[in-house]
Amino acid sequence: ATLDLIPSLAESVEPDSTGKTWTVRMLEGAEFHNGKPIAAEDLIFTVQRIFELKGAVAELMPWVDPAGMKALDARTVQFNLKTPTAIFTEPFAMIASGIVPIGYDPAKPVGSGPFELTAFTPGELTSMKRFENYFGDVWIDELDFVSFNDDAPRINALLAGQIQATEALPPGQIAAVQADGRMQIIESQSGATRFFAMAVDEEPFTDVRVRQAMRLLVNRQQMIDQALAGYGQVGNDLFNKYDPMYDANLVREQNLEEAKSLLQSAGQSNLTVELATAPYIAGTVEASQVLVQQAKEAGVTVNLKKMDLPAYFEGYGKWPFSGDFFNANEYFIQVGLNQLPTSTYNITHFNDPEYNALYAQGVAELDEAKRKDIADQMQKIEFDRGGNLVWTYATVVDAVAPGVNGFVPDKYGLPLTSYDFSRAWLS
Repeated sequence: ATLDLIPSLAESVEPDSTGKTWTVRMLEGAEFHNGKPIAAEDLIFTVQRIFELKGAVAELMPWVDPAGMKALDARTVQFNLKTPTAIFTEPFAMIASGIVPIGYDPAKPVGSGPFELTAFTPGELTSMKRFENYFGDVWIDELDFVSFNDDAPRINALLAGQIQATEALPPGQIAAVQADGRMQIIESQSGATRFFAMAVDEEPFTDVRVRQAMRLLVNRQQMIDQALAGYGQVGNDLFNKYDPMYDANLVREQNLEEAKSLLQSAGQSNLTVELATAPYIAGTVEASQVLVQQAKEAGVTVNLKKMDLPAYFEGYGKWPFSGDFFNANEYFIQVGLNQLPTSTYNITHFNDPEYNALYAQGVAELDEAKRKDIADQMQKIEFDRGGNLVWTYATVVDAVAPGVNGFVPDKYGLPLTSYDFSRAWLS
């Protein structure tokens, strides 16, 4: 909840003095839902599978050599890396890097968490029960996750007592739930970002002056007030304000005159752009509509291309001007996700040689103060010539019924404290 990494299945994770060899000692007594003890062979199998699948997580651990792992005993794995790194553990905190048993079959999923699957109907219901041999404490016997196709029936089900908790209340529904008076409202001021993305290799955004002008014409607090009913903190075109690497000295405020001057110098005084948008997360379509109005004040015409989700994600990464969101990640992990030419989610197509070289230095730097200095240099590059217009760090608002306990505000940005029901209980 505080963005500190807490080991779950690891008893210890230790680097050598160079940061090129890391040794992981697995927790004794932990087992999968099929009764198999979680062992070194499972960790090796999981990491090798991550690289075979070539997913985004593999891109976040380029220093790992899938053939460089060695089981020292039944619970200990030595990682002999391609290059040193100070952030070896961070990629393993990602959802997609969850451990699976050796020989894992996706058609017959076996997990290791506090709850095991009992039934699944796609788009309708997921049922789970407590895993009796879980290595930690679990206080809930059964869980049902109910899927809703629309927010209104979801909120009505909460108020009618049909469900006991719901995540990420739509901004327009928060007041109604509060007025009911029975529900506990959990507000998480998070480092999760909502942003517009300008592809730096697509006209007119190839000109850095245009990118800077677009960032300067936005009144971010007004956008938050109108699109999110005020539930957000002002963003400054950088990711995750709660990360230790975040540079709080870089601040951008609306400046229409400077925006107009930059557009004039770029020969774009009567700029017209198209913004691709869809309801991919609460408030984004509304924020796009606010941007249309704010841009007019700087003489910029923004035409909205509204789509449903399938159409939007079919063209994801191809729109010159679009929007996206991220939960709060460690800085260098965030860079690996969307700021490098190898990044799966690099929808700005950012590829800056100086920036890329600094990233390589940063992930290998073991001294935290020196790594922070490198991160500051990288963020200055993003701030000056990047393509992200980060307008808010979102406040996530959840609601739980009377008698539901254990949920706390979470800076990560996922609702219901990342669905960590292992620490919830009923009274």
